[in-house]
Amino acid sequence: MAREETGVAVASPAGGKAHLAYVDGMRALAALYVVLNHAWLQSWPVAVYGDHPSGWFLTLTGWLDHGLFAVVVFIVISGFCLMMPVVKRDGTLGTEGARGFFLRRARRILPPYYAALGLSIALGAGLLAARTHTLYDESRPITTWGVVSHIFLVHNLHFRTLYQISAPLWSIAVECQVYLLFPLLLLLRRQMGNVAVLGGTYIVGLMVSNVIAGTPYLGLSPMYPFYFALGMFAAEVISEKCTKLYVWIGASAAVLFVAFSLNSILQKMLWTQILLAIAGMCALIVCAQWPGNPLARLCAWRPIAWMGSFSYSLYLIHFPVQQLIWQDLVRPLGLSKAATFAVMATVGTALIVFFSYGFYLVFERPFTTEVWNKARVLRPVEEPA
Repeated sequence: MAREETGVAVASPAGGKAHLAYVDGMRALAALYVVLNHAWLQSWPVAVYGDHPSGWFLTLTGWLDHGLFAVVVFIVISGFCLMMPVVKRDGTLGTEGARGFFLRRARRILPPYYAALGLSIALGAGLLAARTHTLYDESRPITTWGVVSHIFLVHNLHFRTLYQISAPLWSIAVECQVYLLFPLLLLLRRQMGNVAVLGGTYIVGLMVSNVIAGTPYLGLSPMYPFYFALGMFAAEVISEKCTKLYVWIGASAAVLFVAFSLNSILQKMLWTQILLAIAGMCALIVCAQWPGNPLARLCAWRPIAWMGSFSYSLYLIHFPVQQLIWQDLVRPLGLSKAATFAVMATVGTALIVFFSYGFYLVFERPFTTEVWNKARVLRPVEEPA
């Protein structure tokens, strides 16, 4: 998802500075997992055709069949990053208010999104085959209403357009819809506190989930505001000395999440996602308060944190590029499914990262807060009339 700029450091409980590179690293690991998940589904399109590996290969790689979990992590991180500057401003969105917040979010998210949408349409209409018996078939056909709904970011509201054009783009629509709720969540927080925000988003999300169960409207993803609120809560408490508490809560949630995800029935339950969101919230808190822990060190490792700086671009364009690599470079080799996955997961992923970085430089970086603010500072000041 889009990388939110919150500044490079926050005050640690000890009074020093805790670098936030680990946030970029978490975002990078989640994006890479999505790429590997789609590389796995490139060979075994379980959801589309019911095809899956068996035996030892399923045991070794079956953990890659859960791309939705990465989106949950993205949403928690978004809540954390957007809440950080609000906490520094005593709970407000700044002098520009909600309007300024929405304009900043639009400037940050929409230009690369529309560029990726155009690229996906061009590749889908030109270079990519109509049917290939892969996961990409979910994104076909491209219809007029599919294009229109993507332009207005409402394609997630019905299953007919949910995965059209480029399947991963459904979550960008959900994220933007959650952003629309952010000022309302802040108002609820000011008047009733964090417990009301967490409880309200959880109860409403659960109620709506039950209403839309079995309908074509599952893409509404009503629990995502709750995951976002967990990230908001994490930003609230990182200045408190509560590391041990959240280590235990996070570790317990993580263990239960793994146990649930290993069961073919439990992994589909809503509580599996909730456990992951809670674990993600605790990871953000613990890494902020204890920056020397192994997870924080791994996520802050320079190559991973660097990749996190363009993880939004990586997420946006990897799907059609991955299909193009498979179609024109890998499929002609006539490899087995296991070998195809191995090539796509290594060489294919490296190529996708390379192209994503180029996309980032052209379509994303110019709209980041850092570059945008520099442009405003360097822009000549006009003399008043």
